[in-house]
Amino acid sequence: MIFSPAEALLFAALVMTSVCVVLMQRRLRALAVDQGRYRAALDDSTVALLKARAAVGLVNDDSRDLLVQLCRKIEEAEAVLWRLDRAGKSIGRDPEIRP
Repeated sequence: MIFSPAEALLFAALVMTSVCVVLMQRRLRALAVDQGRYRAALDDSTVALLKARAAVGLVNDDSRDLLVQLCRKIEEAEAVLWRLDRAGKSIGRDPEIRP
């Protein structure tokens, strides 16, 4: 069996194409594995961010409740000071002068 130069050239091109296809297939498999890892990392990040968001919401709610309680205590303290001031003035003492 005699090969012509054109057939030899076509055979070499076929071999090179086959090698390139095999290498490309390996790279695509590796890319698919890396893409799966990347997807898992993104999913983990999403879960972590959602948990952080919930935690910040809880802290915000707790802070709001604490601020409301603090405002009530300040109002109560101002009322007590006002009553003490009125009581001091009713007995004729200057509230700035202490005995």
